[in-house]
Amino acid sequence: MHHHGAMCPDPLEQPGLRLRLGTEHRRISSQHRQLDTLYASVTAAVERQSLPEARSAFLRFRDAWDAHTGLEDTFYFPALHGLRPDLVTPLVTFCDEHARFRDVLTEVEHAFEREELAVAATMLESLISNIAEHERREEELARDLGLEGKKGLPP
Repeated sequence: MHHHGAMCPDPLEQPGLRLRLGTEHRRISSQHRQLDTLYASVTAAVERQSLPEARSAFLRFRDAWDAHTGLEDTFYFPALHGLRPDLVTPLVTFCDEHARFRDVLTEVEHAFEREELAVAATMLESLISNIAEHERREEELARDLGLEGKKGLPP
């Protein structure tokens, strides 16, 4: 049993893990930007009132979002937790929010299946602002942990 004392360095405070997390953080960040781009194509199709385009753009967004949050939940967050066990509360909150967002995305998909473009668009709009705020908090946590790497280094 490992007891944390002032003189006991955490065995997980190892440069290897921090470096891997830095790489992972860059991947997470670039996925956040890809998701923004995918969402923009949903919005464009909604503005054109094109149900089939909006629906397929939405499904692309949803699939990318599923893959992205799956990576966060199964790899990135557990690794962060290994580095910083004290972060368990925000990490669990992020996971819970992913599950909640996933439920809403399913509702949006059902609206598209019923060909209710306006309903789908309205639900998506409020979901997206929640997701954006959630991603800002994820990025902030990484910034606070110094995972962004040195400025000026290539990604």
